[in-house]
Amino acid sequence: MSKRFLLMIAVVICLTSLTMGCTIKLTPSTIPRLDAKTEGLAGPFNNITVTLANAQADDSDYPVKDWKGRNTGYLLSRKLWTEKLVEALETELTARQGKVVSGATVKISLKITEVTYPKSSYGKVYFDATASVTSNSGWTKTYVGNGDAATVGSKGWDRAANWTITDLVRVIMSDREFTAELSRLK
Repeated sequence: MSKRFLLMIAVVICLTSLTMGCTIKLTPSTIPRLDAKTEGLAGPFNNITVTLANAQADDSDYPVKDWKGRNTGYLLSRKLWTEKLVEALETELTARQGKVVSGATVKISLKITEVTYPKSSYGKVYFDATASVTSNSGWTKTYVGNGDAATVGSKGWDRAANWTITDLVRVIMSDREFTAELSRLK
């Protein structure tokens, strides 16, 4: 075989491995706010004082699977996603006159446990996220948020991640059990 032919094969192998090994790191940035008038949220929370904590200790890259359990090429930090969930929940509680402070009697720990790419849609991307919410009284509940579809591209992936966390906040704050747990000890 000629050197040129071997060089071409080497280039093809390198390009194939680069293409197949391409991953996208999902990093939520600006979480959209909820519209309290249309979301049907509980509240106001003016008698609520709570501590919110990120309980996700795993900061490693987590591979996002599709609806068949296959790797999608998306990676994320569940710890970072949980931090964004904590921040978004704090923002929404504060906007409804709740107080989020350190050392409150009621402590809520949040942890994003799974993020999936639920189904294929040509040119669109969206995610489902599962979060575990636990209070210091021992109450625990699992919530699932569904992200809004976004056009594929770097802005689209970020937008889909942002809306997934927004939907998790909506689901959590719409739950009467969660509201009752916040009201447990005023």
